[in-house]
Amino acid sequence: MKLPLCCPLVIALMVVNVAAEAPPPVVLRAENGPIIALWQKDANPNKPYISQLYSPGDKPVPLIEDSPPDHFHHHGLMFAIGVDDTDFWAEKDIKNAGRQESVEVKPAPAGNGFNQTLRWLATDGTKLLDETRRVRVRATGKGAEAVNWLDWESVLAPAAGRTSVRLFGSHYFGLGMRFLPAWANKGEFLFSNTAGQTVVRGDEKLTPGAWAAARCEIDGHPVTVLMIDHPANSRAVKWFTMGTPFCYLSAAMGLESAPAQLKAGEHWTLRYGLAIISGPADTARLSKLAGEWTNTNQISDEKSNPTKP
Repeated sequence: MKLPLCCPLVIALMVVNVAAEAPPPVVLRAENGPIIALWQKDANPNKPYISQLYSPGDKPVPLIEDSPPDHFHHHGLMFAIGVDDTDFWAEKDIKNAGRQESVEVKPAPAGNGFNQTLRWLATDGTKLLDETRRVRVRATGKGAEAVNWLDWESVLAPAAGRTSVRLFGSHYFGLGMRFLPAWANKGEFLFSNTAGQTVVRGDEKLTPGAWAAARCEIDGHPVTVLMIDHPANSRAVKWFTMGTPFCYLSAAMGLESAPAQLKAGEHWTLRYGLAIISGPADTARLSKLAGEWTNTNQISDEKSNPTKP
């Protein structure tokens, strides 16, 4: 079947740099039809991830970049931290790069997401961490009220046979997204509040709070991307943001200053919501959307342990 050039999947393949050996991404649609995201379900090369996200509307706008030349380990929307002495964020040119290996995949019957079991392996193949990942997409509203949603949940536990694991990271480790080059030097960040915001270096900032958003005008189309932290998460977010030389937003967890020890029998549950809006949403609307998401999307295990530091 020949796809028209305006097809979102064609647009995605033009802007997503997928490794030659990797299979094509899987289309994730809302149950009512529109394409919300593309999913790279196999490690490419070291981890699975969401390779593309789209704004709502008749002409969906692609938002994120996969493996850009300046940071080839930036993969669209990806989740990575450090475990023991292994770095799961970086991929090449380091001696301790880890790999997230897909063990089992169960696509949602409606095609709007998946459940995936992942095994986090050290460089030498040692099993460090087990993850159960759940992703769902949906679309709500119409016209100016249209929103594309992506719900992400990761449940982390020490691999079988390990008495404990140490979770660590740089100040940006977590669930992060690399925006397309058009966002660089133009993207604007908004927050639920800026109390406690700190500057790490340059324009890199860490901001605690319930939500953070990036907004920009792309080819005349204003787009806003909202990320929401669930209040029952095992570790609260410190939003990492930077706008130059590229635009990045990450649900970081302060692992650079407060590493965590996860013992056998314990687990962390982390859940985040993403809302994509075709318009310059203000803080009032973003707060409303964040509140609605928190109140209607309950975490699968609110007794996750250990408790927040």
